[in-house]
Amino acid sequence: MENSREFYHEFEKAIEGQNFGKLTLDFVAVKFLDSSGIGAVIKASSALHNRGVEIFVTNLNKNLNSVFRLSGLNHILSILTLDEYLSKFPEFSKTLEV
Repeated sequence: MENSREFYHEFEKAIEGQNFGKLTLDFVAVKFLDSSGIGAVIKASSALHNRGVEIFVTNLNKNLNSVFRLSGLNHILSILTLDEYLSKFPEFSKTLEV
């Protein structure tokens, strides 16, 4: 809850004026996500979907994976394990943490 507004504000700044077709959210450093964090992810994904951007999520720990599925985020985001992601996008193998 304490970081969700900051996340969305930084997200808006990062995508402002950018033109891209795909975006990956790497959750390797995220250990917990509450309802306000879920809301921020939904808001961000909505903004991207409206621009035609495909969103991928990777590096979810077991608890976050459950949260994403229970909240229905798996229906609006492409959730991939790290292995699945690197298989699809091998060019990012050096930039993502295992």
